[in-house]
Amino acid sequence: MTDLKIISLNVKGLNNVVKRQKLLSFLKKEKTQIAVLSETHLNDLEHSKLKRNWVGQVFYSSYNTKSRGVAILIHSKLPLTIEKVIKDKEGRYILISGFLFRESVSIGCVYGPNSEDVSFFPNLLTHVSAIASPYLVLGGDFNCVPDPRVDKSPPGSELSLRSIRLKEFCSDLEIFDSWRVPTDRDFTFFSCPHQSFSRIELSCPLSDHSVVSINIHPPYFEPNSRRWRMNPHLLSNPLFIEYITKEWNVFMTTNKTEDVSPSLLWETAKAYLRGSIISYTIAQKKASKEQLDLEHIIQKLEVQFKISRSKTILKKLEAACSALNQLLTKRAKAAIFFAKHKLYESGNKPGRLLAKIAKGRTDTNVIQSLFDNKHVKHYKTMDINRIMKQFYIHLYSSDFL
Repeated sequence: MTDLKIISLNVKGLNNVVKRQKLLSFLKKEKTQIAVLSETHLNDLEHSKLKRNWVGQVFYSSYNTKSRGVAILIHSKLPLTIEKVIKDKEGRYILISGFLFRESVSIGCVYGPNSEDVSFFPNLLTHVSAIASPYLVLGGDFNCVPDPRVDKSPPGSELSLRSIRLKEFCSDLEIFDSWRVPTDRDFTFFSCPHQSFSRIELSCPLSDHSVVSINIHPPYFEPNSRRWRMNPHLLSNPLFIEYITKEWNVFMTTNKTEDVSPSLLWETAKAYLRGSIISYTIAQKKASKEQLDLEHIIQKLEVQFKISRSKTILKKLEAACSALNQLLTKRAKAAIFFAKHKLYESGNKPGRLLAKIAKGRTDTNVIQSLFDNKHVKHYKTMDINRIMKQFYIHLYSSDFL
């Protein structure tokens, strides 16, 4: 991971297991490190089930299975150390603070009330101030816009009381709307009943709201070293077996001679096969680009519709969104079916599936912080390495030297 990608989305309920699978797959495809989800409609038990696949930490505030609910999903490989969590009992907001890339950060997800609530913004301001950090990111759905003259089309004439309080809230915390920096006039939500655009939150077929994302380049990012690994699922594909066998025979026919040592032949063969496997996987990804084509079509139609307001373009846009949603639903159902089939076949056997499930339930093995010999806590990777080095030097040193 290079940039830190944060995605905010009003999901309009996650009670359906297929929709949850589609959402997690969508966020994984977008290379999301932090997902801020509002209106989840889940209880505590169902919220905890979101900790799967790439998700390492889940923080949430539940209300009931019909309304409200917010959640923050953290990638399992993101070295975020949590120090404080504040959750609203009404399922309106969840706030977390901790250390990430050596810096103190605060992240929050908010789902504002649909009606006037005089206590909402003062309570939220108090709790956000309690975890205030130099870096603060708030996502979600406030159910109002800061400025209807800019954030709506046709433009609104007067500021509502909620809009005024939202602007005061942002002013008190000295935060700004990342969607309006720079101040371009653009929208992310279209209301069919009202035939109007608004800026409620990239297109997402999982909800009537759109995704808002922000990419942050960490000032002290220290990337992990990576090694290439072959996808073991390729070995169950007969076409791949046929392809790689043919490549192996071509290589051996060309290079196996008496003057080539077996060790050199083997090392060269591994390099050649690695290149062949990478070439094969890239070709397979290009062949299955139906989803990318639909996403590009939707983006073009959205731009055209915002300019023309044509009903013909709107129908094409709805058809493209429906086709993309059906494709994602089909893939999610297939993934759930194969998972159930695999669990049925191997669920009661001691094997790879059991080991994978047991491993998935363990906590992350990333060392996020260490205390030195003076009991000072360090979060910087170089400092952690230095502390470990000093520990082992002292551990293996002789007292008689």
